Amino acid sequence: MNEDFLHFIWQHRLYQPKLVTTTNQAIEVIHPGTKNTDGGPDFFNAKIKVGETLWVGNVEIHKDESEWFLHNHHKDASYNNVILHVVLNRSKETINARQRLVPVCELKFNQKLQQKYQQLYFNEQWIACQHEISKLDSFTLDQWFNRILIEKFESKSQLINNLLKETQNDWDQIFLILLARSFGFGLNGLPFELMARQTPLTVLLKHSSNLFQIEALLFGQAGFLNSDYPNDNYANDLKKEYEFLKIKYSLKPIEEHLWKFLRLRPVNFPTIRIAQLAQLIHQLKGQFASIQNINSQESLVKKLSVKTSEYWESHYKLGKTSSKPSIKKLGKQSCLRIIYNSIIPYLFNYASKHSDETQKEKIIDYLYQQPAEANQIINKWQQAGIECKNEAIAQALIFLKKEYCDRKKCLSCHVGHKVLCKI
Repeated sequence: MNEDFLHFIWQHRLYQPKLVTTTNQAIEVIHPGTKNTDGGPDFFNAKIKVGETLWVGNVEIHKDESEWFLHNHHKDASYNNVILHVVLNRSKETINARQRLVPVCELKFNQKLQQKYQQLYFNEQWIACQHEISKLDSFTLDQWFNRILIEKFESKSQLINNLLKETQNDWDQIFLILLARSFGFGLNGLPFELMARQTPLTVLLKHSSNLFQIEALLFGQAGFLNSDYPNDNYANDLKKEYEFLKIKYSLKPIEEHLWKFLRLRPVNFPTIRIAQLAQLIHQLKGQFASIQNINSQESLVKKLSVKTSEYWESHYKLGKTSSKPSIKKLGKQSCLRIIYNSIIPYLFNYASKHSDETQKEKIIDYLYQQPAEANQIINKWQQAGIECKNEAIAQALIFLKKEYCDRKKCLSCHVGHKVLCKI
């Protein structure tokens, strides 16, 4: 058992109804408080009646009462306003930094709850509730999926907040960074982001009419132009051009070792994706607004469906000629992933920052109108009995699997709550 489980019991009032302190005073929980996700007591602003006295303050929860002292709460003034110490096992009196006794309550609950939680936490199914989730009513599931979809978009808000400070509120630079990150398609998302953060959009725009210079800037900033390439004039010319631009704009590349090639199909190599991003920047000439209009998905996909320059038709890496030349173009599914993973979250957060609730609703409605993307994760959800009716639900399910199911955050999941309470 961990403390998260005890927090869950307390937050949702799943304890046995007659609570008393260790000194046998009756406890009435008027409000359990708001769960704290930062440092300090576990629940803020609780309202609790102990005996005949109403207390308003914080609640701290431990498995064993002695942990209060192990964590030095008895010396920490921020715990002086704890009005109740909730424990699974009592061991000694709880005293705060003012040397005052803190009321202690031993938490009692139905042991079937713990058994159910352990079954969820320790099973090795694709999702912990695989045999139970499809039994929930569709209204409950749809409400939860809608909340998860919003959470997915808002999950980028911290990154965007940091970028707003870093770029002095330059939303175009932020869009470039998010767009570049999406070209990493997960595995290489971070190095793409780092490369874009190191590359001023203003520099790219100055050279956007020249594809060769855009490639030199991006491959140089990616750290791929530190070597010599015998018998490859194009690669060496890129290197020379980048060395000039690097000095001119005081550029600093990222480390080449950050990029991952292992277990990727050659067409998905980061070098190919960089070449495609270069082509997109060249074609747009900085007109990012043209790929931020989601009113016509067909037109948007068409603009994103870029191919590489001629050099990359016969190469997958710099300096290495491939045996079978081919046109390397972004496919429709890749374009849709870029739309859903960078353009939509960017537009949602932009609208949120500017308090444009109408635009936020339009973005959500747009996803509900799109057919669901076919992929392995969605197929697994359907096997678990969850119908994926549209892209909004698909995006929610992908986020739910990654951020909740894979991390065993059943206690924070509405579905997990329903399953646990079904005893």
